[in-house]
Amino acid sequence: MQTGPLYSKLKTCDKKIIICQGGGDAGKTSDILKFLATDSIETPNTITTVTGMDLPNLRKGALLIFQKYIEPLPEIRMFIKSFNDQQNIYKFHNGSFIQFSGFGNELDARGSERDNLFINECNTKPYMFFWQLNRKTRRHSFLDYNPTSKFWVHDKLLQPGNKEFEGKVTRFIIDHRHNPFLSKEDHEAYENISDPDLFRVYSRGLTGKIKGLIFGHFREIERFPDDCNEIIYGIDFGYTNDQTALVKIGIKPRQRFCELLCYEPGIQPERIYEILKASGHTSEVIYSEHDKNIIIQLRRLGLPVNAAHKGPGSVAAGISKVRGYECFYVKNSDFKNELDNWKFVTFQELSSGKEIQSNVPQDGNDHACQASIYGIYSHSFRRLD
Repeated sequence: MQTGPLYSKLKTCDKKIIICQGGGDAGKTSDILKFLATDSIETPNTITTVTGMDLPNLRKGALLIFQKYIEPLPEIRMFIKSFNDQQNIYKFHNGSFIQFSGFGNELDARGSERDNLFINECNTKPYMFFWQLNRKTRRHSFLDYNPTSKFWVHDKLLQPGNKEFEGKVTRFIIDHRHNPFLSKEDHEAYENISDPDLFRVYSRGLTGKIKGLIFGHFREIERFPDDCNEIIYGIDFGYTNDQTALVKIGIKPRQRFCELLCYEPGIQPERIYEILKASGHTSEVIYSEHDKNIIIQLRRLGLPVNAAHKGPGSVAAGISKVRGYECFYVKNSDFKNELDNWKFVTFQELSSGKEIQSNVPQDGNDHACQASIYGIYSHSFRRLD
């Protein structure tokens, strides 16, 4: 069975909590799942739980990887007794089983016990979700994530002097160079990233130090959650060459979820109407950029459009409001490009030569971000949470 070097590290690791931090295409999820499969084979009656953001994401992510790359391996397949596609459980002939479970929240995570735990993309889950599952795990808890920014793994588990986890945690950092299944072209693409900060994160798997990002706290998810308390929308209008960005925003306490529905230059109100209706919009409020003509046209089409809240200091206040929430965006290359590149303006101090970061955002390449601000900031005047 061909594996990456992470697999060998996992085979000899005796720590309770094993953190696998990786850059783009590092192969961490695959090696963890290979270890869990072989451990289930070698140790009878082993109970393993694999979880993540939710069940739909698991089916598209970790479960799909297991079914496509691990289950077919002869040295794995011969030991599998059955797979229950209703409960997402792989049963082995020796009594072991691996269950892919989409716990909804911290309360759902309480109670069940297991030998091994794997939280895929753990930065999409709150700390207490991990804490509840880990306390009911007898042997190992595996955590993996892309290191775009610091979160509870760094603040809680890797913090020196935390007696609760002292001596129980180890971390492995891997990147694309450790993945033997990538093509030469894939490796070269990561090695040729020119931005040094992006290179640090995506090519070397090191914790994000991308300087001056305005919305560097956004985390990527695979799908829009279906249990939001409320849905709103934000629009940043584009004209001849600029993009019109339409963002669907999900509201949860202290959390905001954004999905980019439209990123097209110079589209007409009728097209905006079609996209909204196709997304399932009914009567949810829409906050837009201040363009009276387009707002009137959208209202004539029956859309409940309100001009976004603006005023002195509203740009900085809007950014601050969004940064105050735990924010997620549905996987989208245009949205990701903005989040990775929209920064505060910097200037060089003449006396010291140091680069100084201002509080002024760069202009341009911010349409999806602005649409998100229009919705989240304006809606905050109606609702406190």
